[in-house]
Amino acid sequence: MGDSTHRGVPLRYAIDRAALSARLADRVVTLGADEATRAWIDDCLARPHGGLTMAAQSFARQFLSDYDANGLVGAHDMRVLGTDQWRTLLAASSAAPLEGAAPTARLLDIGAGDGHVTAELAPLAAEVVTTETSSQMAKRLRRRGWTCHEVDVATAPLPDGGPFDLLALLNVLDRTSFPITLLERLRALAADDARLLVAVPFPLRPHVHAGPVTVDPEELLPIDDGGFAAQASTL
Repeated sequence: MGDSTHRGVPLRYAIDRAALSARLADRVVTLGADEATRAWIDDCLARPHGGLTMAAQSFARQFLSDYDANGLVGAHDMRVLGTDQWRTLLAASSAAPLEGAAPTARLLDIGAGDGHVTAELAPLAAEVVTTETSSQMAKRLRRRGWTCHEVDVATAPLPDGGPFDLLALLNVLDRTSFPITLLERLRALAADDARLLVAVPFPLRPHVHAGPVTVDPEELLPIDDGGFAAQASTL
């Protein structure tokens, strides 16, 4: 599906398969702006943050990261994909019907943020476990009824050692100081037939929140400096 707009918001789904590596091009699953995505945009436009919320967020940013400040005041709901879109991707990645695995699947969402992204994955799993290093975000996850461990899986053991059938790493690799170590540690948490869901923004600009400032990560993923196709292929 090509580019489009919804209520003036640009929706870019086009991809040049020819620019991708052959291995990746053969695995592309094309999505589009489904009803749930358009409904989320409608809700965001219908409920803009008020001046008091934005003033509180601006004040909190003097002491906290943008991420923690948003968690504190409840600003900027996050989104990656809707439940049906996740179901489409997972079904395309396995010969086994997804519905057969869903009732017993265990989900680990690493760096789950405010839980809005997790909520779209939760219907595909019987149990949801999350991690968050932000105490403000962790509070929001627990209020949703999910277990949340305030640990950095790259540097500390997970109290719940798994195994997990679905592991979600969504917009985390560019915000952790140890992305390579994190990926390596996930092996021990994964079931034999587990699937890893990764979302990464390109162009990749890794940085780590340290209070109100950002610092460079300790490890860098060996990803090309080119455009989307080059970075996606090397990832």
